[in-house]
Amino acid sequence: MKFRVENLTAGYTLGSQTIHGISIEVDQGETLCLLGRNGVGKTTLLKAIMGLMTHTEGSVYLDGEKISGLPVERIAGAGIGYVPQGRRLFSELTVQENLEVGACIRRHQRVDYERVFELFPKLKDRLGQVSGTLSGGEQQMLAMARALCLDPRILLLDEPTEGLMPAMVRAVAEFVRQLMSMGVSVIMVEQRLDMVKMVADRICLMDGGTIVKTLSIEELPSSMEAIHRALSV
Repeated sequence: MKFRVENLTAGYTLGSQTIHGISIEVDQGETLCLLGRNGVGKTTLLKAIMGLMTHTEGSVYLDGEKISGLPVERIAGAGIGYVPQGRRLFSELTVQENLEVGACIRRHQRVDYERVFELFPKLKDRLGQVSGTLSGGEQQMLAMARALCLDPRILLLDEPTEGLMPAMVRAVAEFVRQLMSMGVSVIMVEQRLDMVKMVADRICLMDGGTIVKTLSIEELPSSMEAIHRALSV
């Protein structure tokens, strides 16, 4: 499996582009982390990949097939899962109903719920609970489990550890590592360097809507000055 973004330019309005000419590649089972200050285009990049924002230039390819320009449901059906910042659950629905929403895009394909519960065993005991009454960590688990119901080949995670306690950060990291072992690729926006160190294969530093530097995880210790510059306000 090969995922590729070529020269992607996109923004919230046609006259104002937020990201400019971004190109990335992700291999099967690899985790790529996007680091940068707020407003540099990290979330915009994920939304543009997912088809939630119109791009003006560039293309997105999965296994050589162009998926950019397709309707969102077809991009999801091709195997792109998305967990937005803030989780965006249907808070008035139960855990089970939220999972069913995630599964509906698969239409007639069977969803492997046992795989979901193997990764998130706590959710199996809370299927009838209204999701809005879950703790923050449990809501993040549900948001990721809902995306997992798509059986994704690529999972886009937007700040999955935001507001979580350290124990839950480690749980999210373990989930990402298990996905990697299953051959699922991850593109993750993340501000916490402890999380990045636990899961990343490569890191892209973003500024001004572009990628200014790409590092391997082995280069992280010698690149802390550049990383702190990318994250500083």
